[in-house]
Amino acid sequence: MTAKTTKTEARSAKPAAPAKGRPVAPAPAPAKAKAPKSPFNRKDAEAYRALLLELKDKLVRDVRMNQEASNEGPDGDVLDTADQASDSYDRDLANSLSEAERGRLASVEEALKRVDEGRYGLCSHCAKPIPLARLRVLPFARLCVPCQQGEEGGRGASRGGSEA
Repeated sequence: MTAKTTKTEARSAKPAAPAKGRPVAPAPAPAKAKAPKSPFNRKDAEAYRALLLELKDKLVRDVRMNQEASNEGPDGDVLDTADQASDSYDRDLANSLSEAERGRLASVEEALKRVDEGRYGLCSHCAKPIPLARLRVLPFARLCVPCQQGEEGGRGASRGGSEA
């Protein structure tokens, strides 16, 4: 190599290898992104936990009641075709209500888990705080309004009963 090096050669030159026997210092670890924390203090989170537990109890009772209603059969009476059709419709309705309630129950249980993990009140998609007004109306909401609208827009105008 010549005593003179061009600028291009200097830029493309590889860094010198460390001297033998000298350890190479490890590269600094990348900074870990902090997980967003709930916008609620412990007292407020506990108030929402109590609300969610109350809602969970109500949903469990409703699911059981609808399951019992759907399992009821005729009491040994001979039913005409219209009565049989009406009973069948009532059972189907009770089952569909029960499915929707089970979905809401799962959403409530997920919200309770978020309370335990310190993530309650944060949007599951963008991690921004969910407005208190939304949580008062829908305490098991997992998305902020813009993210919910985006999700609904992505799958059409149809809405499942348990998504929040």
